Amino acid sequence: MKLRPPVLRRLAFAAGAAILALAPTAVLAADAPPPSKVLSRYETAAAGNVVSRDCGYSTKAPNTTNQALWIFCDSAWSGTSSGFWLGVTAAIGPYTAGQVPTTLTEIPTPTAPINAPSNRPPAGLLPVPTGLVLPNGANCQVPGSSYPASWASGVAAQPSGSARVLIPYADVCVHGGGITAERYGLVEYNPSTNTLSGQKQVFSSTSQLPFQKILGSPIFSGGFLYLFGYNCDSQAFGACGSGRVTLARVSATASSWGTGSNYRYWTGSAWSADHNAATSILPGAKPLAVHAENFGALGKGFVIVEQTDIGGNFRVWRSSSLTGGWSVTRTGTAPCGDQQGLDLCRAYFGHPALSTSSNLLMSYYDPANDHVNVMAVPW
Repeated sequence: MKLRPPVLRRLAFAAGAAILALAPTAVLAADAPPPSKVLSRYETAAAGNVVSRDCGYSTKAPNTTNQALWIFCDSAWSGTSSGFWLGVTAAIGPYTAGQVPTTLTEIPTPTAPINAPSNRPPAGLLPVPTGLVLPNGANCQVPGSSYPASWASGVAAQPSGSARVLIPYADVCVHGGGITAERYGLVEYNPSTNTLSGQKQVFSSTSQLPFQKILGSPIFSGGFLYLFGYNCDSQAFGACGSGRVTLARVSATASSWGTGSNYRYWTGSAWSADHNAATSILPGAKPLAVHAENFGALGKGFVIVEQTDIGGNFRVWRSSSLTGGWSVTRTGTAPCGDQQGLDLCRAYFGHPALSTSSNLLMSYYDPANDHVNVMAVPW
């Protein structure tokens, strides 16, 4: 099932009882070497069980030793169960650095207990947004024609021993004329209790939000929450000729990040309350999409994976500072196939927990198998 248009969207768009109750067999993951598909137990439980999905953000689950939380976008499944969810689904399971997880447990809709390991099918994590509109002002929900969805744009474990992760998302209206991102928000999620809390609508509009306010790739650093926006200003023949990758920050507290007026944007020399003053942190940026993560634990600093065209090409940028000093350290091409129409190779995300000092493990969506795959990119 081809789920939705890819790079045309302007999104940077990533412990306790339920996890501690994992059976010992769940820890002995049958991981696979890259390149491989990220698989859940539902997919391997019976012949013919299939899940088609994209995105694929991950973070180490709080207060665990080897559990990773995965956040996906639209998902469709068939086999012993069939269905689809236009929005965020999630899975959790063990991981091994340098390997691709293949025994994830699909997370049920909050607040049902996870009870991992389990062979259950996917389920929606975030509720369907209401109040979104088509460009003509009509309701976005038109069966067979348009639909509203909340799409995640990253995930990050909160600092200071918190049991929660932070998920930025955009509320979008998907319609025949394209995709309109009308809201940017944040929600906290506790994987140990499978509960959502603190959902905040930070920016909103009755039309397309400016790209500087469609934020993703959350990074906690030095008492601040940093988020990224991007825009391709000049696009031709399926490639971005030039564009911008912008940086926003806000104090790393729920009371601060839920209010839009608290956000500041990097101008190249200072932080400004004016999103229009934001300048690109990447020299010569060509972003059809970007994803940023902190790989400091591996000695690699901050890393941005930038998709530059619709053919699978990407650039890996690294810096010891979020505001500057970025340089390209690796280029490559994701091994995608069967690209047709708008169903293209996309969603290039780096994974600190899976990566090693030798290889960046990067996930991507491959149209040939309608799935999230992971490849190894030498540093």
